[in-house]
Amino acid sequence: MRPVSILFAAAAAFCAALPAHAQPYPNKPIRLIVPFSTGTSTDVLGRLYAQKLGEALGQNIIVENRAGAGGNIAGEATARAAPDGYTITLSTSAVHATNPALYGKLPFDVIKDFTHITLLATAPNMLVVNPKIPARNMAELIAYAKANPGKLTYMSAGSGTSPHMAGALLQSMAGINIVHVPYKNISQGLTDLFGGQISMSFYHVPVIYPHVKDGKVRALGVATRERSAIAPEVPPIAETVPGFDIKPWWAVSGPAGLPQEVVDRLYSATTAFLNDSDVRSRYAAMGMNIQTMTVKEFNDFVGTELAKWTKIVRDSGAKVE
Repeated sequence: MRPVSILFAAAAAFCAALPAHAQPYPNKPIRLIVPFSTGTSTDVLGRLYAQKLGEALGQNIIVENRAGAGGNIAGEATARAAPDGYTITLSTSAVHATNPALYGKLPFDVIKDFTHITLLATAPNMLVVNPKIPARNMAELIAYAKANPGKLTYMSAGSGTSPHMAGALLQSMAGINIVHVPYKNISQGLTDLFGGQISMSFYHVPVIYPHVKDGKVRALGVATRERSAIAPEVPPIAETVPGFDIKPWWAVSGPAGLPQEVVDRLYSATTAFLNDSDVRSRYAAMGMNIQTMTVKEFNDFVGTELAKWTKIVRDSGAKVE
């Protein structure tokens, strides 16, 4: 073997022998845990994020849907993962803000057991009803619910999700009795909603609005104070129920103890491609508003959201045993 070839071979052997942490991050595929099933808004957002993050980092991002227990299964899996940057999660307002109060006791601490990196997006929910329900606006729906206590059902992708909490808040603020029906398989939930087995649902605008346009459901209001750019004709619920305002959010987090260089790499890659005009327009088409924060800003935000949603949950009386 010639001297130059020997040197190349030795260098290659040396690099192969280096431990993973000594090689530039990332040097292997990254697992992105998504806390809800395929077809949900969280899944759609997560898959686009995985695609763009993979392009930015030059590595495959493997999406792993870990649905169940309102997202707590995914939360626990992330919290228990090795803090090496190869397991991250699409953190949500459900898992990291409402669930601690809703479930009472979780197998993880939403502050201490995670490294929170940055906010990704927010989006409004829309309240829709099956066309068989004799209500064409919020006032009529509330009147019907009061005349028929316990008759109306509303579905969600699980306890603690923003659609569940929106329904619980509406029940509390409007003084009505409606029944929550959580679904692990959201496709079945939508099928039951369209078929009339479920009366109504709060659901993310980009997913549910096409079904409004084709007549499968009727839109009564959006759950934020502002109208949705996708459906500007649908009024805010707050016009009928003053103060009603719920805005779910999505972010990226990892297990506690992520090395600073990993946090910096994920943060810089994420914020860079989220500022791309094409990416922003794709998220806007899904009815989602991109909103990034610095690592410190996001950690402060999580603490504030936890306190806010704890109060909402307690005031609504919602609970999961």
